[in-house]
Amino acid sequence: MKTEDLIAALAADSRTEPPLKAFLWPALALALAVAVLVVWVSLGFRSDLLASLGEPFSVMRFVLTAALGVLGVRLALVLARPEGRSLARLWPLAVPVLAALGLLVWAYVATPAEGRQMALVGKTMTTCLVMIPLLSVLPVAAILVGLRRGATTSPALAGFAAGLGGSGLAAMAYAMHCIEDSPLFYVTWYGLAICGVTLASTLIGSRVLRW
Repeated sequence: MKTEDLIAALAADSRTEPPLKAFLWPALALALAVAVLVVWVSLGFRSDLLASLGEPFSVMRFVLTAALGVLGVRLALVLARPEGRSLARLWPLAVPVLAALGLLVWAYVATPAEGRQMALVGKTMTTCLVMIPLLSVLPVAAILVGLRRGATTSPALAGFAAGLGGSGLAAMAYAMHCIEDSPLFYVTWYGLAICGVTLASTLIGSRVLRW
């Protein structure tokens, strides 16, 4: 090999890809924008969306889902590195989970016995359980693709983070349509949909994120 060719080969090997964040955040922003557009076009935003943001129990739908989404994405970014497993901290996830469970218990106690079933089932349970997983496809895929650009040593856990982050953001987009303001409804059914997506993503991640 000529010296010039060797230098060119070494220079090519030294080129690094842009940081994962430079790919992931724009990809997630686009995926979330698509999810919001799908909600708007297919379901429509709730007519009193702005007014509902002044109601504490209504706005908590956005707070809890956004918290899960952001924490999931941050965990995925940590796990994308080879040493990520030793650096990952799962305890922050307990904060929104415990807050959600606290809201659920409070709503159960505060809701009259005769109104609990209606508050739990609501009018849009099926829509919720179908739409959140569908809206999660692009955000979860964006995170998994980003993780493929990294070097995770915990593929199943990274898949878990991708599912949690993507479905949390998707649920936040869906909340722009949802008219159910009782924590009995949204903690139960949003939570079930998020758990389903996260489980599926964990299984997918354990396969596609292996070296």
